[in-house]
Amino acid sequence: MESGSEILKDSIKTPIEQPIERQHTGKGITSAMNKLNAGLTNRQKELLNALPNYDSRITVPKNKANMYDLAALTAQTGVEYAMFTKGGERLIIRGNERKVNVTPLSAADLADQGYRWSGHTHPEGSSLMPSLGDVEVLNQFKNQVLCAIYNTTGDYDTFGKG
Repeated sequence: MESGSEILKDSIKTPIEQPIERQHTGKGITSAMNKLNAGLTNRQKELLNALPNYDSRITVPKNKANMYDLAALTAQTGVEYAMFTKGGERLIIRGNERKVNVTPLSAADLADQGYRWSGHTHPEGSSLMPSLGDVEVLNQFKNQVLCAIYNTTGDYDTFGKG
């Protein structure tokens, strides 16, 4: 007959690979970045390095970036970012403290190429309220009703055409 500890030991199929004392660093999580000065994840650092200046643009596979990554970049840099998605890719554009260089005309072009507007970020102290320009840009995406705004604390809200 086996002892209780041997039965328990043998029943564990996947052992714990990290010691229980290990703490989560909070890197890349906007609330931790603000409260703990946690910094960016390696993936977010790569995105930031690829977007060094106002109006820098990159296209990445869909699984390499999300809106929480952009919120973390905004928390780190204090500037806005916008993301557009088409199929398995995402187009990310870096803005400045007040805007991203996407006009209704350039948004119409993105919509014609098959992109949807995933969302954009607002720097610290900014509300989650859309500007008139945000609504004008969303109006160019004929088959899209809602878009998201994220802030530096990871909060978000959606807005619609109007």
